[in-house]
Amino acid sequence: MTTADRTTGAAAGSSEPVAVDAVRLAFIELMGAERRLRSRDQKCRPGDLTQGQIRALFTIDIEGEATAGDLAKAAELSPASVSVMLDHLERDGIVERRRAEHDRRVVVVTLTASGRALVAEKRERWRARAHDALAGVSDADLRAAADVMRRMAAMLDEI
Repeated sequence: MTTADRTTGAAAGSSEPVAVDAVRLAFIELMGAERRLRSRDQKCRPGDLTQGQIRALFTIDIEGEATAGDLAKAAELSPASVSVMLDHLERDGIVERRRAEHDRRVVVVTLTASGRALVAEKRERWRARAHDALAGVSDADLRAAADVMRRMAAMLDEI
């Protein structure tokens, strides 16, 4: 079966709706690209941020503060990996840790001023790339794509 057959549903006896099959194949491509992106973390130069670090920093920026557990979930890392990651980010002046006022056993992570500036710069670069990549796609189509991706993620979580 050719790539065109896979995306158009032209295979003989195909009972799967063409659009659903196209979404499934595109989602597989997206997941592969995500895996390749994460694999490049191993080749990061000193001073560069990994995708896990960027996800963690974006989470802190959005929430204002986060626990190590929150960050492990957001960055899809183990708590031990997050602890090491936070050691490096704190050493570099990007985050700071403090004990939560409501429970002294809980450590809360916040961005420093330089951390907020770094996240703003990363976010702006990501938005510029996304804007270029998605030029010409309507807002309605983008919202529909976001809904489809969330539904696919929920489906995978249910399996």
